[in-house]
Amino acid sequence: MAQDLFANTDLPPEFKAIIGVFALYNQIECELDNVNISPPLTKMEKRVLVFLDKPKRMGVLAEDTLCVPSAVTPVADALEVRGIVSRTRDPSDRRAWLLELTPEGVAARNHIMTEVVSRFRKFSGMSADEIPTFANLAIKAMPGAVEAGLMED
Repeated sequence: MAQDLFANTDLPPEFKAIIGVFALYNQIECELDNVNISPPLTKMEKRVLVFLDKPKRMGVLAEDTLCVPSAVTPVADALEVRGIVSRTRDPSDRRAWLLELTPEGVAARNHIMTEVVSRFRKFSGMSADEIPTFANLAIKAMPGAVEAGLMED
């Protein structure tokens, strides 16, 4: 079925890969938007939760989410007001702060992860064995795109 999508074109594999990744990205963005969390969270708030697997400095979160640090600060503030994250001193540098999930934040993150992973498995058309291979190839391609400056805010 997937190959039938390109039966009437002479597109090289690179373009087919780009089109496939773009379609997956758009669907993942829609799925992330459609995950219901209480209280409701913005797309960027959900994105920060996804990457907050352990206490992190906001600069590290900015790197993880491919954002500038100034974009993470208001998100952290909003999540803290809602009781989803808390700030604690970094034990390795008492001048710095770590952002970490509260129990409510852990529950919200787990819900997002479970929902998006489940939906990805359904719409990607990939087998359980193919997903790690795809993930490794996608991650391999990321540094070149980031270094080329294509991932700017």
